[in-house]
Amino acid sequence: MCHPEFEYHTSGDFLGLDPVYRGHEGFRKFERDFRGAWESLSVVVDELHDQGDKVAVLGTFEAPGRDGMTVSRRIANVITFRDCLAVRIDAYGDWDQALEATSLRD
Repeated sequence: MCHPEFEYHTSGDFLGLDPVYRGHEGFRKFERDFRGAWESLSVVVDELHDQGDKVAVLGTFEAPGRDGMTVSRRIANVITFRDCLAVRIDAYGDWDQALEATSLRD
């Protein structure tokens, strides 16, 4: 589902992650880097906002950490499509930032 030129831009809200992961292997590295801190995790999608070649995905992240701390917070991703494939994802720690990025909120 990802374009060969895919890029994942992290929000900077989670420590230990690279700012950008590129390509299919880069996204697999992101998954390993991110999941390593958690015993398990879930993301519930609360809202989807379609803006043609961009979609804002607003959700709630919940995960118990390996250090015993549990995190529950809102997260958002803006996915940009090219040739029917995800070419870029921009992660946000705030729903309003994601909606502003897709021109859904002024």
